Amino acid sequence: MKAKMTVDKLELRNIKSTRDSGKIGHSFELVAKLNVKSRSMGAFSGEGIDCPDLEWIETVDWYRLDTSADKWIHVGTSPNNTNLYKTNPKSQTFITWWEEYRYAFARNSHGFPATLKNANERDVKHWIARNGFEWELPIMDIPSMSLLGGSGGGAGPSLVIGDTRRRVIRFELGFTGYPHRIYCAQILETTDGKPTINAFIQRRLSNMDLNNQQNLIYWRKSSRF
Repeated sequence: MKAKMTVDKLELRNIKSTRDSGKIGHSFELVAKLNVKSRSMGAFSGEGIDCPDLEWIETVDWYRLDTSADKWIHVGTSPNNTNLYKTNPKSQTFITWWEEYRYAFARNSHGFPATLKNANERDVKHWIARNGFEWELPIMDIPSMSLLGGSGGGAGPSLVIGDTRRRVIRFELGFTGYPHRIYCAQILETTDGKPTINAFIQRRLSNMDLNNQQNLIYWRKSSRF
């Protein structure tokens, strides 16, 4: 049989607030601990590696402010439960998971042979297929929103255009065949072109959570710009 890759661990790291060029947002890394079991039939198994598929699901909700009622109104979801890796696997967000770069981080891991530190991707992959190996691979995303106008992104265009709006992205991150999922959310809000919420939540959020006034007050107070 071909060598087989599994995901032994999954976690979020290096979560940071970002602000530049009229945008607010965050950067974060989804770090997967990958484990490849060596092929079982020697050269007859070939040099390939069976890998799981990345699942990067985003649900994006947009809100506008009804100034007459001083109330935030949910405008819609754009789009709903989109697996961005499936629809655009060559996105720059997923560059470290591209086939040609997937094994690069193994070079700097403990136990990797020094003689192959500068080897090309093909040779690194073939060595891993023959011998098996374990390493960590980070996938970084930098979701942001402009303070003025509209903004696009992998999950679709803005449903609210202007300097007063709220966008919520709920993430479900994982790999096929691996039951563990990472749930997190980003809440960005601007009022008159000024940031009012810039929050990254490391848990699953329900619609009730998003519409809870006490949560909104807390996120506004705790946001850093």
